[in-house]
Parts: sequence; structure tokens; C-alpha cells
Amino acid sequence: MIMRKKQEINLVIEKAASGDLPAIMDLLKIANMHYIGSAEMPSISFENYFVAKADGKVVGFCGYRVLSPIRAKTELMVVHPDCRGMGVGYKLQRRRMEDMLARGIRTLTTNTDLPETIEWYKKHFGYRKTGELKKVNEFGSPDIDRWTTLEVDLVEWNFDKQYRSLTEE
Repeated sequence: MIMRKKQEINLVIEKAASGDLPAIMDLLKIANMHYIGSAEMPSISFENYFVAKADGKVVGFCGYRVLSPIRAKTELMVVHPDCRGMGVGYKLQRRRMEDMLARGIRTLTTNTDLPETIEWYKKHFGYRKTGELKKVNEFGSPDIDRWTTLEVDLVEWNFDKQYRSLTEE
């Protein structure tokens, strides 16, 4: 895969296309999240999916599903292990949040299982824990039997993001 220093990665975030599907499925297998058609993930709707490409190769992806005019839920995010820690996940998450905000979505729900991922969402995007759900299948980390449900207000997140950018100048 791609092994570079963080500052050297040439990353492009774009809408997912049908030609990206094989690479997306490969990433899902790496993350033990390929059980599509299960209770955990009945289907994937690629209309709201983004891919991260480095040198033309898919190294990460993410998506979301609109639940109502003001609510959405994230659907999957995976970054290739060789590209973790390089800001790929951060850029993917930010892109999907900006896309939802532009559509008028106010509340975003995310289910995740890894403690470090839960903390990442809280630290970088202002999520708060709202509950837990028992896993139905081995999906994600096989050692964790529950999903942690997180929520973020996208309007508040956007305000905080803009405020941070002003104070960092």
C-alpha cells in the first residue's frame, strides 16, 4: 500500500463512483465490516459516499444516510491501515459533515465500537455519547459486543470549527 510521511501524502477527497466499489469492499474486509446485508448493515446507499484517494488509489471511504430533513446517520468509515494517522479519516469525516450541513442536516448520529475511535469523534468533532446498542453480528471489533451511540449538532460543530480557525490565525 502507500507508506509515506504525513506531510507527503497527496490526498484527494471526492464523491464515490461505481468504479470505487471493489476498493471499498477490500477496505471493509480489512476492518471486519463487510457483512453487508446483515442486521448491522442491511445495505449501503452509495449516493452519499466519499472516497479518499492517494495517487489515484482508494485509501479510505465514508458515507451517510439521511433519516429526515434534519437528521442523518453515518454509514461506515474505513481508512487503510498504512494510511492511518495521516489525517485521512479526519478529512473524510469533515467532508461528510460539511456535505450534510449544506443539505440542512442538523443532528448526526454515529455508532462505533473502538474506545479510541469514540474519543476521536468526541475530541475532533464535538460528539457526545447518547447510548449503547448490543451488536447483532460480529461487525467491527469482534472483542466488543456493543456499539456506542454518539451524536453531534452540525450547526454547533460548524460554529466551533469557524471559531477555532479564527483563533488559530
